Amino acid sequence: MCTIGTVFDGQTIHTFKQCDLIPVTDFNEPQTRAGSNGVVSYTALTRGDGSGRLWAGSNSAGVSFVAADAYTTSANYYVTDAQTDALFTAYEKSISSFTTAAAAADFLAGFYEDMGGGTGFPAPDISLLTGWADEAQTQPVSIFLEYMPRPYLHAPVRRIIRHAGHFASTNHFRIQPEAIHYPANHSTYLRLSRAELLLQQDPTHAGIMSVLTDQYYGRCELSICRETDYPNEEFQTQATALFSATPGAAPVCEYQVNGNPLTNPLQTYEGAAA
Repeated sequence: MCTIGTVFDGQTIHTFKQCDLIPVTDFNEPQTRAGSNGVVSYTALTRGDGSGRLWAGSNSAGVSFVAADAYTTSANYYVTDAQTDALFTAYEKSISSFTTAAAAADFLAGFYEDMGGGTGFPAPDISLLTGWADEAQTQPVSIFLEYMPRPYLHAPVRRIIRHAGHFASTNHFRIQPEAIHYPANHSTYLRLSRAELLLQQDPTHAGIMSVLTDQYYGRCELSICRETDYPNEEFQTQATALFSATPGAAPVCEYQVNGNPLTNPLQTYEGAAA
């Protein structure tokens, strides 16, 4: 489970992700990697061995990416290890190879629908691309994608696009069918309600920090900042990313790994993509 979102704060676009997992997972320190197709470099936040799987990132053109699992009324989706690897490769390509959020979102939407080989990705997914719609960085944009595979082929990828204000999401669909019902997973609804309330009150960097550290429902799975006395049995916050992009300035990456923002405050990554 995750909480993701974006805030348009003056000329700056803030993009955030709180990463919550049940298995205690090793998250890696951020890395700066070389980009392509006009992307000079990008900041990769990964987990796992080797080069790791990218769970959030931002590039030198100000394009940022975050994602969240989608929980639906049906859990009958089988994804192979190879397909999972392909998804994380697509996540990384969305920031390694595209200089606008619009192009990155189009690429990821295309991956969902045919994976480059005519067959759609076999499980639902939620992702968010932010930055600018144009190379001149005059059109700020946040593009939220919800993907639902067959048999709901009438609109497998649906989008919510914002150019101002703020947007937040947790783990249930907003615009696709088959969103998990409240009684089956009320945490996703409670966390979204809190995130939206806090950002409505303070749609700034400080407001995002209030979201990321929020324990309104206590030190448990129901809060946005999740802690547990039962590791490997309940969800707990294990990593956080906050990207800030401003036209003409180097993107900023704030993060924490292997903890939560209350006990392990965010720090600035000095080697962020520029």
